Amino acid sequence: MLISLLAPSSALKVGIHWDAGLTPTLSPGESQRYLIASFPKDFKISYARLPDPTWRPLVVRNLSNPSVLAVDEQNKRLFVADPTANKIWWYQLQVTEPSKFLITDGVQRLAATNIVAKGLAVSQAGDLFIAGRIILASGGRSAIYKQEASTFETGDVQSPKRLWTAGDGSWLPKMLETGLPSMSEPMSPSTPELFQPGAVAVDMFTVYWGNLIKSNASAALASAPATVPMPRPGGAVPKVKAGARALASSFQSVTGIAMTSSGMFFAGRPKEGLPGIFALPNQDVTSGCSEDDRCIRRVAQVGNALSLCWDGDSTLFIADGGRGAVVALPSATASRHDVEKIADARGVRAIAMLSVTNAGSQVAALSVIGMLIACLTNLL
Repeated sequence: MLISLLAPSSALKVGIHWDAGLTPTLSPGESQRYLIASFPKDFKISYARLPDPTWRPLVVRNLSNPSVLAVDEQNKRLFVADPTANKIWWYQLQVTEPSKFLITDGVQRLAATNIVAKGLAVSQAGDLFIAGRIILASGGRSAIYKQEASTFETGDVQSPKRLWTAGDGSWLPKMLETGLPSMSEPMSPSTPELFQPGAVAVDMFTVYWGNLIKSNASAALASAPATVPMPRPGGAVPKVKAGARALASSFQSVTGIAMTSSGMFFAGRPKEGLPGIFALPNQDVTSGCSEDDRCIRRVAQVGNALSLCWDGDSTLFIADGGRGAVVALPSATASRHDVEKIADARGVRAIAMLSVTNAGSQVAALSVIGMLIACLTNLL
């Protein structure tokens, strides 16, 4: 059964021939876009090969609550947080030829354990950033963690490194599973800008997070260095440490973040007004405007935005729990837009994007160019 697809605006056509029917015809250098979505109530992960809105199965076994997704495009890895199992899994993605179906290699691999993850993001280096809480005897605090990319290469799964922790700004020791502080592991900085982080994003130098619940002390949206010094207990504490920075404060919660070429887009519920999609233009991403949020722009009204992802080009995709659909809007500018319905998606919780360059077309095009050059050379 085909699901109806609304005619997209011209701003959504970049990279895909929308007028060519549901099976895209890609030109050399264009990318095939695979929209990946989790459906926790059905215990599965599905994908749609855009612009075809038909959901096809990707992972249908051994998941109890697939709530958060992230994709490492360079290494074609799909990360899935399963909070009910207190685990994060990863799968190796493959694109079949010539059908262009998206599949996994059938192996469920462990990325992290004993952790309740509320947000995932992958850096350019392939490191996995996690917003959540390690399961400890003492309960544990919400924090931002990093699992090194080397973990996925070797399969030697260790507890992820804690980068930033909810607290008053002091240095905190790593807590052991017994609930006691470690006297040998490095400490990490705490910050009041972090309370109950959910959505997380990362660029080359900075990690960003949105708090699902904003306390009186924390910001709704914040950022901090992705690399921080970590002194050991009893050792010298750095005199000056880089702190977290509040980017937006006049929101009750932030449920999704996506970094794009034009700036940061996030799903938020403001203290006053309706929930929706908001943007921080590039020039304001670094410092924000938490004093009065004057630099934040409302981009679209979406009542229950659960997750955001960017296609790497000019389109922002939104999992809209209220509509039971995935919708999209142009991301080239941080200005007001109407959203376009991309696919029905009842029960959707999280979305992620995998873009695969049409290498075959590139090779074919280069071969044709080479033949033309050879012909011209012979004629001369």
